[in-house]
Amino acid sequence: MGFANAINSAADFLNGYIWGIGMLFLIVGTGLVFTVGLGFFQFVHFGDMWKRIFDKQDSDSGISSFASFCTTMAMRIGTGNIAGVAVALYAGGPGAMFWMIIAGMTNSAVCFVECTLASLYKNRIDGEYRGGGPYCAARGLGWKKYAAFMAVIFMIGTSCFMPAAATYTICDGFRNAIGVPMWVVALLVALLLALIVIGGIKRISAIASMVVPFMTIVYMIITLIILIAHIGEIPAVLGNVISSAFGKNAVFGGGIGIAIQQGVKRGTFSSAAGMGEASPTAAAAETSHPVKQGMANAAGVWLDTVVVCTCSGLMMLLTDCFNTAGGYVGSGHAELATMAAAGEGGGVKFVQLAVSTVVGNFAPILIAIMLLLFSFTCLISYYYEAESAAIYLFEGSGKEHTRKIVTRIMQFGMPVLVFIWGIIESGTAWNLSDLALGTCTWINVFMLWFLFPKARAMYKDYERQMKAGNEPYYNPDVLSWDGVDKAMWKEINAKQIAAENKSSK
Repeated sequence: MGFANAINSAADFLNGYIWGIGMLFLIVGTGLVFTVGLGFFQFVHFGDMWKRIFDKQDSDSGISSFASFCTTMAMRIGTGNIAGVAVALYAGGPGAMFWMIIAGMTNSAVCFVECTLASLYKNRIDGEYRGGGPYCAARGLGWKKYAAFMAVIFMIGTSCFMPAAATYTICDGFRNAIGVPMWVVALLVALLLALIVIGGIKRISAIASMVVPFMTIVYMIITLIILIAHIGEIPAVLGNVISSAFGKNAVFGGGIGIAIQQGVKRGTFSSAAGMGEASPTAAAAETSHPVKQGMANAAGVWLDTVVVCTCSGLMMLLTDCFNTAGGYVGSGHAELATMAAAGEGGGVKFVQLAVSTVVGNFAPILIAIMLLLFSFTCLISYYYEAESAAIYLFEGSGKEHTRKIVTRIMQFGMPVLVFIWGIIESGTAWNLSDLALGTCTWINVFMLWFLFPKARAMYKDYERQMKAGNEPYYNPDVLSWDGVDKAMWKEINAKQIAAENKSSK
């Protein structure tokens, strides 16, 4: 336990700096600058964002936009949407939810930029599209050493540390619901993860495409039931959220600074915008224009943070099933007083208690199942990002065998770590996940600032074609830079380019 406590203390210490005021300026500032620089695209093209999700183009090299969207959402709609929102309410009060929503809206611009660039700078490796932060840094900026550094951090962060919170949340949910020992659930999760990731991106995306729509709809139905049951209390709850967001509600014991910090932190954890998690799956998609995939993934941030996180928050607030670190104790369930007396923080328990007010004793197992679906899909997406980062380190001809060996090691190594994370202490799990998320976000967003002009140029090319009444496609002969695989893009859009050349004669 001494070693585990040392790891927890070190992670907590580092998080104090990584998630300090600098992170608030980084995330909020980047989101605002990108939003303004792109002409508030997430509002101007709100309908178009959702339309791009259902582009059905795919190939032997890439998956469809819908499959890519679902795989990305598998990572986004997870631990942060349930347990993460509860943690934010506990630490920052109801006001944290307001800032979480604001962060989601602006973070969609960050996600758009990183996913557009990932698609632009992707290339084929072993017959599959590969891309992401390291690929963008190397090909878009020529920063090969920085790209290698990114790849190492991403690989370690998403395979070793990010899964900690997700795995612990699954195991804790079933322990609370039906008393299953955490190690048993951890073992089952680890075995199932290994079975799926061995199938590669095709199997990962197929599982995500089946599970993500189902689990999202079910969770929203649960929220709707609670909304209907407490419809008369909605105005008062929303008023508390807004007043607490600006530090004007002392009842909950939190100030504006804590509310903003927790809202941005958990909003970023939930959406992963800026961290680079969505980039590899965006690059894996078969699309005719990089901006199309950027649009689809930007819509995902809205669904994840603005919609699903709000669902979790409203569940707890409307039923008054939450406590705060500042001393507020909810009246929605008798267990809340016991938790407060024991010094227990926020987590999945708040959501389970909230749901129990409308579905009774079945609530714990229902939320445990939802957590299994939400958090497990996170794990398979974490794996793919880690694999894509590892592949970058060993790209190039003559290294095919090395890539296979590295991939196989990760396919078995990550499940082993998942088993370990399933039986550690809650604070350690969240601190390790926060550490990985924060570190990856800093190094990825730094790179995005330098590549933002190219993302904006791609967006203008997309808008030009849309205004002309054409279905946008990317022609590297019209707009391109060093590092873009022009031959690959010409092959992808061969029919459109041939038709354009014919019409111009």
